[in-house]
Amino acid sequence: MYNQEDMICSFCVNDYHLAVMITPYIYEEINKGKKVITFLNRDLDEYFRKVIATNKKFWEEEKIFERVDMKKTRFDKISEKFENVQNDDVVIVAGDNEFIDRINRLLINFHTNFTLVNCFNVSDIIKNENFKVSDYSKILNTKGLEKIENADFV
Repeated sequence: MYNQEDMICSFCVNDYHLAVMITPYIYEEINKGKKVITFLNRDLDEYFRKVIATNKKFWEEEKIFERVDMKKTRFDKISEKFENVQNDDVVIVAGDNEFIDRINRLLINFHTNFTLVNCFNVSDIIKNENFKVSDYSKILNTKGLEKIENADFV
């Protein structure tokens, strides 16, 4: 089960913007020895590959990214992904509000200690009256991870 200290939110305007933000984070977490598991309701593989190809550090070590599935999560494979979540893993959930809520509810049932990164599209958040940034401890943006209290939202 995750706690608020391990909850991260991220906001993007499109899929390419999302790939630009999460690729450096994924790179850092893999280099720390963590496994990254994704739950995506859109295929981000093309954008992910473009970001890797345009960053020298990433394309020189692109093999480490092979362990990360950036394709749309198939619902017939979702239970297999849930079974793979272990202690200290990073779980990235990206999609619309309904998809993120559904995956989060299922993840709560796990008795593991993992980091949860919820990636929202800005246009979806505007419509969501129930969304609270205070539910998260950190925000992931193009500058990297920041504590919520230090983030400048203006």
